[in-house]
Amino acid sequence: MRSGTAMGVDYVTAYAAVAGRFADDVAESDLQAPVPACPGWTVRDLVVHLGNTHAWAATIVETGAFARPQGDDPGSHKARVVSEWYAGKAEDLYRVLRATDPDRPAWNFAFGDGTAGFWRRRQLHETTIHGVDLVQAAGRTEQVAADVATDGIDEVLRVMMKRLHDRGHPAALTAPLTLQCDDTGRAWTLTPRPDAPEQETPVPAQPRSGEDPSPGTGPPLVVDRRHPQADQVSGSAASLYLALWHRAPYDRLDRSGDAVRVDAFLSSRLVP
Repeated sequence: MRSGTAMGVDYVTAYAAVAGRFADDVAESDLQAPVPACPGWTVRDLVVHLGNTHAWAATIVETGAFARPQGDDPGSHKARVVSEWYAGKAEDLYRVLRATDPDRPAWNFAFGDGTAGFWRRRQLHETTIHGVDLVQAAGRTEQVAADVATDGIDEVLRVMMKRLHDRGHPAALTAPLTLQCDDTGRAWTLTPRPDAPEQETPVPAQPRSGEDPSPGTGPPLVVDRRHPQADQVSGSAASLYLALWHRAPYDRLDRSGDAVRVDAFLSSRLVP
């Protein structure tokens, strides 16, 4: 992961683009509007959360160590002032990510030990998903690039699903399930962990694309291929990505196999 890219996505460049759009959208937003995907939050709450998350991530990347969450506030309820506050946080993170070797050791919340490259990917998807939240709060829809969405699906399956499993929210999976992107051709097959083949071997604490944490216990085993006998879910990369993040209904996806099993998995809490 020396380049800080995967699946053709330059994480830092893509992050800068979505953060810039987010700042522009904030400047034109009603800060008191509710955020449908984040019950109890207003748009202002969303912006403050994301700005502080950027600051938290920047501290971790700079120090390589765990950091306490940030609690800064823009000190205003004017959209353009809040937008400028957010843009400053986003720019600070961009500079830190750009300046830091992605292979430099750095703590992360999913695997503990890892590298700074984890945060390049994580902050791209944090910003992308909250950008979707922001435009949905205004009654609009956000278009997510297929390559970013494909990478985001991989992050959900290999990072977020493990995180939620460790926090007491295991995925509802009792039989193999294949997820496939019709537009990019990527596919993943998930298998309940007790059924994982014995020859699977442990990998480093921060998996790279195509690898999986140690077998035996934990979240489902994930492999990069389609299994024709598995239950199937398919759709565009963006549709799958947003459905896994519960930002779009999964009934728009093509599903085959055991409907009860498929719907149970898609209804699982796979992300925070």
